[in-house]
Amino acid sequence: PLIQQQLQIVYSNKLPFVKHPPVAIEPFTFTPLSNDNILFTYDAFWALVLSQSRSDIWRSWWVQRILWDINGNLLFSSYPHQINTTTSFHHDDNTNQDANVGKLVRFLSKWKSTKTTLAERIEELFNDMIKEKYCDIDELKTIQNWLQDLEKVKYEFPPIKTSKSQSEQVGNRIGIRRRRTAVCLTGLIECIDLAWTPTANAIRTHIGGDMDIFMYLSSTEPVVDQLSTIPLRTRLIEALHYSNFTVKVLFENIPVLDPHFPPNCTTEESIDQPPHKVPRYYQQLFGLSNCFSLVRDYEKKHNIKYDIMVRTRADIKFDQIPPTFDRESPYDINTTLIAPYNGLMGIIDDGFAVGPMDAVEVYMNRYYSFRECITRDLHPERYLDFYLKYRKVKLIVDTRTSIMHMPHSPKHCH
Repeated sequence: PLIQQQLQIVYSNKLPFVKHPPVAIEPFTFTPLSNDNILFTYDAFWALVLSQSRSDIWRSWWVQRILWDINGNLLFSSYPHQINTTTSFHHDDNTNQDANVGKLVRFLSKWKSTKTTLAERIEELFNDMIKEKYCDIDELKTIQNWLQDLEKVKYEFPPIKTSKSQSEQVGNRIGIRRRRTAVCLTGLIECIDLAWTPTANAIRTHIGGDMDIFMYLSSTEPVVDQLSTIPLRTRLIEALHYSNFTVKVLFENIPVLDPHFPPNCTTEESIDQPPHKVPRYYQQLFGLSNCFSLVRDYEKKHNIKYDIMVRTRADIKFDQIPPTFDRESPYDINTTLIAPYNGLMGIIDDGFAVGPMDAVEVYMNRYYSFRECITRDLHPERYLDFYLKYRKVKLIVDTRTSIMHMPHSPKHCH
């Protein structure tokens, strides 16, 4: 790495870290970089300059873009143990200046230069940022003075190393949008470490492209036959500590849900479940719909588009899984909803699904189909199978994919 930063922890006087190798940020990925606990190697001395009118974080965006052109990396590591003095954070006058970070990093992702030296590219980048109103002429003057100072002390700028493959990669990033997947994790707050973490890792390694995880989990305690064996506080701490997510919502269930069945259509006995499980069934389906709405809101707010969605829950693990979910027809997740096979029932398992957004949208919103009375059989798996066929969703029940639900016992995570 050319630049290495130690993670700064605040609001804690004593915090131990789990030992983990440092993390290097790949090209076309941006992350904030502060002034604290940071190491610059010689080939990154050009990045030492600080803005005169903007926050230290603003520097991190253009520096990371220039790093790509010299095959440089930004690396993050953490102390094995840290004792902090009190640190306070204040919103300063630079807050408004940093408000357009999204537009800036998109501009930087597309920016290209034909200049043959690093100093020329840095100066050209600042000229272009001025044209796009991302900085002003004073920033350019600061950079020009800094580059001149480096030359006076005989600093040797690293050479440009943009290879053909890198140029093609830039072109691909600009012209071809990478597939993006949203993962909706719903259900109860439980089994985060024991089940969800390995399941999340398996999903990431089996689906190519970018991935965002939306956690929409209920803290409402189960009743009667499934009393919790792990205290809610412990399960909440697990959920709060889980860090590899995009949006996290932890909530209490609405006390009573009314699916608005038409008169004389059906009764709760049609669900073919013990009476105390019926409200949980409604809550489960209501949670699916809310998680899908959360993803749609996130798309609008951040001007992005998801191609694939995964529906899963925290208390399942893969019992069997294909080498990859990126397969050809009829198992193509870009065009077909794929769900696991429930061997006990000989039908679809409703604990997991992956497919295109339009198909998963139907899957996730079946709670609202109850008011249509499309069938009187409301058993969870049988209803789901009938409902998807009724909606003409292109579906494959994949016998090569099966899941196991973590058993309810004192040895497990409920």
